[in-house]
Amino acid sequence: MQPLCEPLHDALTSANGTARERHPEFDGREDLAPVLTHIARGLALVHLREVDLGGWKLRRQNNAGIELRRDAATLRVLHQLPDRAAPPPGRNLARRTFYYNATLSEDMLPPKDNLLAIWSASQKGAVTIRVVRPVGPWRYGRTEQVDLNFVLPQSPTDLQNLVFEPSDADITIEIPREDAGGAEHGVGG
Repeated sequence: MQPLCEPLHDALTSANGTARERHPEFDGREDLAPVLTHIARGLALVHLREVDLGGWKLRRQNNAGIELRRDAATLRVLHQLPDRAAPPPGRNLARRTFYYNATLSEDMLPPKDNLLAIWSASQKGAVTIRVVRPVGPWRYGRTEQVDLNFVLPQSPTDLQNLVFEPSDADITIEIPREDAGGAEHGVGG
């Protein structure tokens, strides 16, 4: 993923700035924000077609979508939702299938990975890209179902130096209680 750090940040930052400059009538209007997002995505796609992606290949998508592939890994670039979440897959069967990934292994990533690069831009135009690995679908407004979630640095060196710290903060383990007869359910002993 290191070869994508600079090209993705450059493409989305430039495209977002150009879209805002060319269409100030949409800037700051929540009801028209998706129009600006679509323009920026199209401009970013044009930019990405002209640069070296270090072995990653653009795959043609409908509606100027951005999807990159390398070996068995696929990265779809999507805009962040207003609640700062990754977009849920909705009811589209192909999209729902894309959101299912096998559980992470000791090697961190299994041979086939479907990843989402979720981008957003601040009012000043600073772009943030968050990479997530979905492990199943979720509904709008619900917690995204991901097992990997990190901010993609602008520099490949910063990505190489990134340290992943596993957390079980969102994992709930229920331990059965003893019943009245003293027998334990689900606990060896």
